[in-house]
Amino acid sequence: MTGQGPIIFPTDFSTASLAGLPWAKRMARFMETSLHVIYAVVEPQIFRVLEIEVGQAALPSVDELTTGAETRLQAFVAAHLEGLDLPVVTRILVGNPADQIIQYADEVAAGMIVIGAHGYSGVRHLILGSMTESTLQHAQCPVLCVKA
Repeated sequence: MTGQGPIIFPTDFSTASLAGLPWAKRMARFMETSLHVIYAVVEPQIFRVLEIEVGQAALPSVDELTTGAETRLQAFVAAHLEGLDLPVVTRILVGNPADQIIQYADEVAAGMIVIGAHGYSGVRHLILGSMTESTLQHAQCPVLCVKA
């Protein structure tokens, strides 16, 4: 099955997100396509408020957050994807994770997004599970959600 767009695997480096990785690798092999491992750096809104009160020096910049994320992402790929017989692309995105995942998937004409999820319900879902739900609702390509 060739000619498909890449498989997108968003991670937040959690155990739950890791649950989707075996499926992302399987789908990339099956579709004979590349695997794109992405991480979204979130600039917390609180940083903007605190900058007014505590000054710029106490807060990490987006560049610092991005550099740290790139280091973690490269280590993640080395630990979990070494020897994979398919091309692996890494990307650091900045912004709301769900929005960035959807936008990136559109930009690369993704064949599928594979997300490992916590499986939260109730209040925990409202706070922690909205990224997966938003991606499921708004992505233009198929989304496979793997419960950890």
